[in-house]
Amino acid sequence: MKRIALIIALVCTFVTLFSMASSAIELPLRVVVNGSKLEFPDEQPFIDENGRTQTPARFIGEALGATVTWDGNEKKAIFSLAGTTLAIYIGKKEYDVNGIKKQMDTEALLLGGRTFVPARYVAEALGATVDWDASIRTVYIITKGKPTPTPPAQGGTVKYYDGVAFNDVTDVDAYGRITVEKSKEFLLNFTKYLSFVKENGKYYIVCDYPEKPEGYEWNLVVRIYYKNGSSDWYTPITRITEYQIPREGSFKKEAIGISNVNNIRSFSISISLNHPKTDNTGLLDILFYPDGSKKRCEFVPESGLYKNESYTNTFDFNKMFQWK
Repeated sequence: MKRIALIIALVCTFVTLFSMASSAIELPLRVVVNGSKLEFPDEQPFIDENGRTQTPARFIGEALGATVTWDGNEKKAIFSLAGTTLAIYIGKKEYDVNGIKKQMDTEALLLGGRTFVPARYVAEALGATVDWDASIRTVYIITKGKPTPTPPAQGGTVKYYDGVAFNDVTDVDAYGRITVEKSKEFLLNFTKYLSFVKENGKYYIVCDYPEKPEGYEWNLVVRIYYKNGSSDWYTPITRITEYQIPREGSFKKEAIGISNVNNIRSFSISISLNHPKTDNTGLLDILFYPDGSKKRCEFVPESGLYKNESYTNTFDFNKMFQWK
């Protein structure tokens, strides 16, 4: 009997872990040119069926310093830079560099009113170097004559925390806080380990805190707002035992104030990774209305020098919020 019970326990553990992992957000695809992240106002870059990063032609071209024009008759995008002319044709693997025909393993596309071109072929044809970091889904492009950006401090030790690479020198700002870009990675990764589940008629908040760099601490706040105007706040700092949650390890907290989920108006969650003395560079803000009327998932930087970054379109709210 003990052996059967052990097998059942292991199966239940696997199912729980799988369920939690399925609520992860995929890291957004980023294009960084000479150390600066490109912003795309409407259509976003994506990886095509050939494994190539497709980007809106005008934005990638102008970021590389090129003049970009469109030839509607031949359906081609033309990039001109310092004596180099590149022509990429919609729907064709053939392209021209200064009139010389070449081949690529994918093709340009027309989507959402934008011309999409493969970033690597455009950048390299214009003399830039390209690197791809699959772990953080980022394309790094360095244009000709531009040295690879170096961090203000060299060295450091790289360690992995549940899949997130962290350098204790280059991923830390002058105040000891984890940098904005690295904070985004840690916070998005956190969402794999947080879920709202229902078991035997009871409602639980379940979290298995992911690994973090030494000297930092997680801060998770879960707010549940009800239609009658009341609310429950689950935080590490409250003195009310029923609403207190830990900062590390794992927990399965029963939401004792809930008898009927139809009484819930909304969920509001904030997640941050804090330095004990200088706080953080930003937090992940999640808002969800069970009726589907509102939802939001975005990184909110502490400094106004940075822009909010939204992940609403890639976040699977229904997998995180499983209370029915």
